[in-house]
Amino acid sequence: MHLTVRHLAKAYGLRWALKDVNFDLPAGEVVALLGPNGAGKTTLLKLLAGLIFPTDGEIVLDRSNFSRSATARRSAIGFLTPGDHLYDSLTVRENLVFFISIYKKSGAITQIDATLDEVGLKHHSDEYVAALSSGMKCRLSIAKWKLLEPELLLLDEPYGVLDGNGVDLLESFLKAQRQEGSIAIIASHHVARVLNLCTRALILHQGSLIFDEARQQPWESFTRAFGEFLPHGES
Repeated sequence: MHLTVRHLAKAYGLRWALKDVNFDLPAGEVVALLGPNGAGKTTLLKLLAGLIFPTDGEIVLDRSNFSRSATARRSAIGFLTPGDHLYDSLTVRENLVFFISIYKKSGAITQIDATLDEVGLKHHSDEYVAALSSGMKCRLSIAKWKLLEPELLLLDEPYGVLDGNGVDLLESFLKAQRQEGSIAIIASHHVARVLNLCTRALILHQGSLIFDEARQQPWESFTRAFGEFLPHGES
């Protein structure tokens, strides 16, 4: 499992949201994607998820180039947001059954009840997603990706809607995914929390990648590096 990004760029009209971004991530990396608002974090995640296409450059996951294909390797990628493309008109259980069917993970059907219990939604399985809070939707998204086991997991500001137990659940899931050799990239303004979890950090500023480094010891030297790049208030 290996993710390679080469000369990745995305323009919206005359404005460049990303400019010549390059990095390599091996299996087992948990990456903090940091930067101020407007730095290009969400754009990068959407490109990696295949939701938008780059203006230039390429994205290669295990030798498969999916920069220009909406379907190539899609089953290997998970994108976790509070809504996470869940279907409001389906129940919690129906959402999971639907995603298992389209991702062709039929063996996961027998794990639905246990997984819902793990994420604290056992007693909400027959409720419609439209009735769930944002935090409960995020828990359902975690259940979804626990069942589907993506090789690349992308998370956009996951901490904002989760309570303490939900955060523990998410971080336990990410640690388990790392042990399985998956890659996780977490965009967040909760810098201290995400740094405690990550093995590598990427910092974007005005669409450019200005920092790419594996976690170092001692911890103080690692955090000092972030102070040079992150504006006041990004902590």
